[in-house]
Amino acid sequence: MTSQKGLRYDGSIDKYPITEGEIYSLGNGSKITIADITLGLPEFSKNADCVFIDPAGSKGVLKAYYTKAEKQCPVDNFDEFVAHIKRCIEQINPDRLFVECFYRNKKQLVPMVESLFPHVKIYENTYYHKPDCKCWIIQGTKQAEDWGLQGMDEWDAVFKICKDVPFSSITDFFMGQGLVAQAAYAAGKVFYGSDMNRNRLAVAISKVAKRGGEWTVTK
Repeated sequence: MTSQKGLRYDGSIDKYPITEGEIYSLGNGSKITIADITLGLPEFSKNADCVFIDPAGSKGVLKAYYTKAEKQCPVDNFDEFVAHIKRCIEQINPDRLFVECFYRNKKQLVPMVESLFPHVKIYENTYYHKPDCKCWIIQGTKQAEDWGLQGMDEWDAVFKICKDVPFSSITDFFMGQGLVAQAAYAAGKVFYGSDMNRNRLAVAISKVAKRGGEWTVTK
């Protein structure tokens, strides 16, 4: 059983008690809300011209995410989950897509990106700044591009993407604790974030606030 402390993460939910239907917004138009992609994307996410996502690596990990969000996992298998991801990307129709993946989900996610974009590049990366923690970033673009992400830690790669890639806004519909939000805010870019776990989103909201972001809340 997941501990109550684990469910609450760092306790940011006490200061930023985001609930279903609320939208946390910044003055530049950035927004965060609770959403489960199997039920649909927030409308504002569809305005993004760049996407970065780090989806669950397996059905077991996905089920654990739902458990931590105190919800029932609605998909029967991982391929069904990937189909939901693809549908969301098709609805957004971005100019650029970046998908972080791991050994367990790479074989499903690479073909998905290849079915959506004419140019696909795969960077080998690390996470937690540990050389033995391997991951990949799959890049889908309409023109051949190389953003120099090879060998970078995923944290640094996300900050580089938000700083260097010429997009108007970026969305992450698995926002979690807000790496994309922090990187986009640091770069002065607009971001749209959603996640089904309110406790994780509260951490994202808090981290942006610590960087100077001032949030307003609407229904």
